[in-house]
Parts: sequence; C-alpha cells; structure tokens
Amino acid sequence: MTTASGSLAPPPAVHRPGGGTSRVVAVDVARGLAVLGMFAAHMWPRAELDERVFDGRSAILFATLAGISLGLSSGGARPVAPGGRARVVGSVLIRAAVLVLLGLVLQAWNEYVLVILPYYGVMFALLAVVLFAPRPVLLGLAAVVTVVAPWLADQVPVTNLGSPLAGGLVGLAQDALLVGSYPALVWLPFLLVGLVAARSDLRRLRTAVVLSVGGTVAAVVGYGSRWLPGASSWPALDPAAHEGAPAEIVGSGGTALAVVGLLLLATRPAWAAGRALAIGLSPVAAVGSQPLTIYSAHLVLTAPLFTLYRLDGGRYGLPLGWLVAAVVLTIAWAVLWRRFVGRGPLERVVARVSRPWG
Repeated sequence: MTTASGSLAPPPAVHRPGGGTSRVVAVDVARGLAVLGMFAAHMWPRAELDERVFDGRSAILFATLAGISLGLSSGGARPVAPGGRARVVGSVLIRAAVLVLLGLVLQAWNEYVLVILPYYGVMFALLAVVLFAPRPVLLGLAAVVTVVAPWLADQVPVTNLGSPLAGGLVGLAQDALLVGSYPALVWLPFLLVGLVAARSDLRRLRTAVVLSVGGTVAAVVGYGSRWLPGASSWPALDPAAHEGAPAEIVGSGGTALAVVGLLLLATRPAWAAGRALAIGLSPVAAVGSQPLTIYSAHLVLTAPLFTLYRLDGGRYGLPLGWLVAAVVLTIAWAVLWRRFVGRGPLERVVARVSRPWG
C-alpha cells in the first residue's frame, strides 16, 4: 500500500494490482474548487452574512471528498485485504487526532473564521469505524443519519451551545458531534456517500454518470423542498447553509456529488477533450493536491488582515481585490511547489506522523 499524503484527507489515488497508483484529476480539481470556495466564504466583502453560493457548499464538497479520498486510499473499488485493514484504520485515527489538534490551534489564532479542522478530525474518526463496510450498509447508514442526526442536534440544550466545556465530557461530545457549523455526526452522510463513490470505481463511466445524475436529482429535491406547501413550518425542509437540516444535507450533498461526477466526465482520460481539460484545470488540481497546507496558511495569514479591516467599520470579509490576490498567489504557489517539490509541506508532516510504523 502506498504512503498516504498528509492532506486533509488521504490522497485521491487509485491503487492498482501492480502496486502503482495514479491520481484522479477530477478529485484534485474538486478539492481545489472547495478550498478556493472556502476562501471566498471567508473573504468575500459584505455588510451582512447573507448566503452566497459558496457558503456551506464549499465545506460540504470538502467533506464529501474526504469520504472519497479515504475510500481511495484504502483500496478504492478493491478494498485492502482484511490483514492490512488495522493499519489503515490506525493511520486514519492518528490523522484524525492531528487534524483536531491543529484545528484547535488555528481556531485560537484566527477567531474570525469557523475552522473546520477539529470537526473534520472527528468525522475521520467516525468514518474509520465503518471504513470497510459494504456499500449497501454505508448507504443505509447515510440515510438513517441524515434523518436522525439533525433531530438529535435539536435536542441539545441551548445552554451548551458555544460552550465546549459547559457539560463536561458530555458537553464536549455534543459540541463535536451535533453543535456548530460543522457538526460531525450531522455531516457524516457526506463522507459516507463519498466513500460509496470511491468503492464504486471512479474510473468507470457508469460511476461518473450515476454521480452526476443522482447528485443533480438530490440537489433539486433538497433545495426544492423549500417550496413545498407548509415548508416554512417544517425546520427539516430548510436547505439554508449551515442549518444542518435534512434538506440541506440532501441538497448540498447532491450538489457535491454532481460536481464530482461532472468533473469525472469532463476530465475523462479516455476522451481527447477530457485530457485537454484536465491539463487546463491542472492549476486548480495543484491547489487540491495540498489543501491542508493552503487552508492552514490562509487561516494564519488572514487573521491579522481581518483584525485590521474590521476595526474600520466592522464589515465582514476583506476587500474584493485581496480575495483575487489570494486566489492568484495561492494558485501560483501550488503550481510551482507541485512542479518543483511535490507533496505540500504539511501534507508531508502529517503523512509521516500518521504512519509511525514506516
């Protein structure tokens, strides 16, 4: 089994019988779009926190890709044999702990952004429990959690909200699993369907078509629920970003799957146009190949900028030109680093730490 990268999720690589691997360009491109989308969610200038197309959906695309990447790094459509699974699960759990610790540090540094990493680490730990479950079991679990987790989140006492230590260990568990903008248990369906996608062989044309069509249908159903008669009186039918309602899970999860499916079709190596588009999108794929480094650097560098800008009028985000500059410089960094060095610096560190046995 090849070494996992230290990205937010293991590398989008397909393991082949001969021992070699090849990255799935569409997964890297999708992850790059998710990272840049989170840039926009944090930095886009606005007076009010009105919802934009990148709000919530970029992070949900990221979470779905985590499931895909965990699936690919554990064997893809041909999962690792039972004798090697303990090491894979152990590596995922170590990675989860690193993400939690790093996320807490970054959150302490940058109080202006809701850092996803601590929740992301908990999501990794949850998925590790069912990493090698059959696809029907994973789909069934995703359906159940989509309905049950938001209901459980509604039962969390209001006194615990925003206070990780309010209820001791119980309160801490509630905050990690059910409370906040990225509640791990509520978001688990995104990782589960991503894992199912990886187990279905992303190189098959049928898989790309099913993801594209199925994701589009789910998006229409989820977001269309707001127009059902009496929808306003049913919180479960509210697809707004970061609400964690079943409608948002279905709608945004469907959007994420559709994006991945369409990118798989658009960059399909069997087609000349697909190969050409893959080359054209390689700068975005370079961003997606080192997301932990880029996301962490974004949080470190923007914290003082947010402080300075908000002292002047209390506005949200940063001037639009700063966002454009951040995107351009990030892409330039990613392309040059990938070309001349390879794996991102934080990805290298996390990869080594998460595989202490070599």
